[in-house]
Amino acid sequence: MRAVIITAMNTRDIILSRLYAGSVSGEELASELGMTRAAVWKVIRQLSAEGYRIRSSRKGYRLEGGDLISEAGVRHYLTTDWTVETHRSLTSTNDRAKVLAEAGADMTAVIAGAQLSGRGRLGRTFFSPAGGLYLSAVVRPHVKASECGKITAYAAVAAARGVERESGLRVEIKWVNDLYVRGKKICGILTEGGFGMESGELAYAVIGIGVNIRCDGLPDELSSRATGIENESGRAVDRCRLAAAILDELSCLDAGLPDDFVREYVSRSCVIGRRVTVDGMYEATAEDIAEDCSLILRKDDGEQVRFSAGEVSLKL
Repeated sequence: MRAVIITAMNTRDIILSRLYAGSVSGEELASELGMTRAAVWKVIRQLSAEGYRIRSSRKGYRLEGGDLISEAGVRHYLTTDWTVETHRSLTSTNDRAKVLAEAGADMTAVIAGAQLSGRGRLGRTFFSPAGGLYLSAVVRPHVKASECGKITAYAAVAAARGVERESGLRVEIKWVNDLYVRGKKICGILTEGGFGMESGELAYAVIGIGVNIRCDGLPDELSSRATGIENESGRAVDRCRLAAAILDELSCLDAGLPDDFVREYVSRSCVIGRRVTVDGMYEATAEDIAEDCSLILRKDDGEQVRFSAGEVSLKL
């Protein structure tokens, strides 16, 4: 049975949801919510002050824009069943998602517009400034411990599909968890999980996905290697819509890993056929990706090896 965490929507969120659904008059909102029209106007002013562009006319109120992350906004675009929790800023969406997972949550997304202590694989810091999209999804696929690496690989495919749908950009995957556009990183993925001691299966997975929306003023060590969707596409990205697109792609994990995603994962690879540095220790040529999503390498002495855990960097 799925555990659902229910959060009561406040008046502000209800009005925002109605605005996402279409034009609505102050009289309609007042009647539905048992409020005065003056009280409705105060909420509209609050939303405008937060950054939502709301047009007021004799016919009522209409939402015309405002790139703010909200539960109402994400739900408006979702076509699958998720519990959604949003924050302007959070220490770490993965940390919050793990708390919810330990409490029994499933198909639950924690989304923030900034992280104070974001992290990536191998204990690295993940630069998470305001204006990005930072999403952590709690899922409970029936997956054995030996197959857990494939969850990150599928998450990369799911995120690539979502970014392509909303940007029109061609997205590639650098093994195992980074999304690249035109040779620069736009997204990183960190998957963490809890295991059932008796079953030997994954009890839950927390899939953390950080997407660069616009990259201006990056630190020097990142500016040559990272970019943002808007920088490359030249068009604005609605973060609520992008979050929903990614979550819709991840929703199939409720039933387990898809059977046929590895082929797409391989087709998106930007490392196959290229020279890579392995764990900062030696160089090799990436020849292929196996069915278990491990990387097949050819060392300089001719030995072929499978690499399933660690870090490879491209030789530029």
